[in-house]
Amino acid sequence: MMEKTLEKADQLRQELGEIEMNVLTNFTLADAIREGSSITTQAQGWGDGENACALHAAVISAKARGYM
Repeated sequence: MMEKTLEKADQLRQELGEIEMNVLTNFTLADAIREGSSITTQAQGWGDGENACALHAAVISAKARGYM
């Protein structure tokens, strides 16, 4: 599961430009959910990286931005 999360974080990091990755102010949980869910499909429960629930999508986004 962690490998899929890291893969998705790398994918998101590549899709976002350098400016977007460096803008770390005003980054909310809602922003993380929206951003992370843009590269996954909805799942029930925690998800596996390919099918991520809202909180897992936020984790993917936070990892891509270097928060985690």
